[in-house]
Parts: sequence; structure tokens; C-alpha cells
Amino acid sequence: MASHSGQIPAGGKGKISVVVDTANRGGQLLTKRFRVYTNDRRERQTVLAVSGQVNAYIMVSPARVRLVGRLGETLSQQVRIVPQGYPFAIREAKASNGADIRISIEPAGQPPAGQGFVLTVTSTRREAGSFGDYILIQTDLKEKPTIGIPVSGRLYAKQPPEK
Repeated sequence: MASHSGQIPAGGKGKISVVVDTANRGGQLLTKRFRVYTNDRRERQTVLAVSGQVNAYIMVSPARVRLVGRLGETLSQQVRIVPQGYPFAIREAKASNGADIRISIEPAGQPPAGQGFVLTVTSTRREAGSFGDYILIQTDLKEKPTIGIPVSGRLYAKQPPEK
């Protein structure tokens, strides 16, 4: 989103403000370009760029959970949630739906939680088919109060015994 101080006379000064959404870009070098239109006949428009490194407050690995297997198998996946120079505590972790998964979260090592947390997601589904959910984790970090982790799963029927 950009804004400006209005029309700027030839040789005059003005301000152009740009707001860049950096959500989900932590740890990346981000470059955004935008056009400035003028009434200069030789240069009707110019492209300006804003570039910078986006701080990563939290590293989530993997970023999404995928549970695939057969009925009767225990399907579970762990997700590491690690501070990136900004320590935090987890206030709450819950699944949006919760019908097909169970979650638990524990510190990843001895306190303080500088080593982060381990989220364990386990399928509780009892019939074949696809399912999905979304895990919301509330933190006490004002820069990143919510972490979202998508979950997708697929359960196949049991394989018939070989003859």
C-alpha cells in the first residue's frame, strides 16, 4: 500500500510512504517494486524498489503437517517450533476442528524454552478418507502472537491379507 503527500511541483519535494506486508516472509530477503507516475513528458513513470531482510521471529519445521497411511496404523508427526532470537512462551495450542487429530506440545529440552517446543500431531480418524484441520498456537510474543499450522491427512483402507 502506498500513499503520497499530493502533487509535487517541478524541483519540489514530497513524501511517498509504502507499507509492505511481510507476513509469512520471516528470514527472507524481500523486494517490492512500485510505480510512480509523473507529468514529465520524458519520463511518464519510474519504478522504485524497497528491499530488506525480514526478521524471522519463529522457525516452524515442517511448516505443515501431512498424515498419510492405512487404517489401524498410528499416524503421527512432530513439528519443531524454535525462537529466532525472540524468546516466547506458548499460551495455548488447539485444533480448529479437532475431530480427526489430537495435539500435544512440550518444551524441546530443559527450561528455559530457548530450544523451542515440539508439537506432536496424531490422527484419531477411524474411517478411510481425507481430512484437514488447522492448528492455532497462541504465544506471548507481541510480534508474532499467533502461529498457524495447516494439517492434511488421508487414510486408506487396510490392505487385504495376501493369499
